[in-house]
Amino acid sequence: MRKALDAIGLPILSVASGQVTGMVRDILCDACGRTLGVVTKEANWMHDGMYIPFQAIHSVGQDYLTVHDDSALTPLHTLRNLETISLVTGKSKLKGKTVVTDKGERLGTIEDVYFSTNWEKLVGYELSNGWITDLTEGRKRLAAKDGCIIGDETLIVPNSIRIQA
Repeated sequence: MRKALDAIGLPILSVASGQVTGMVRDILCDACGRTLGVVTKEANWMHDGMYIPFQAIHSVGQDYLTVHDDSALTPLHTLRNLETISLVTGKSKLKGKTVVTDKGERLGTIEDVYFSTNWEKLVGYELSNGWITDLTEGRKRLAAKDGCIIGDETLIVPNSIRIQA
């Protein structure tokens, strides 16, 4: 498994030109958790944001995210008809959301997310119950399963999903 925060902040390197073309600002997924790409520039009222589609990513290493060529940058508005989720930016960002079971039990707050080894799919969440608990007990992991509901401030998960230490 790979953590999203390990990739956020990486410089983006074109293997065709050897040029650094930007920096990873966030990772975008569809509603099913499949990776759509990485955000390189956030949208604002003056400018459209940019992202690199997953298919254009060559590799995600410890020091760089590499892309096949310089033409990988794509306007974010091409995804406007899709429901997207991200970790730290956008309307449906996960970081900071409280995770609650459908039976009303608070499990923690999302601090990071896990992706499959090849970065194709979001597979889990890293949860915190405050920095003191993080230090004394460590953060908890929760598998990403179907049936989760993303609200404005909460992620509601089926009660059958259990936390892993």
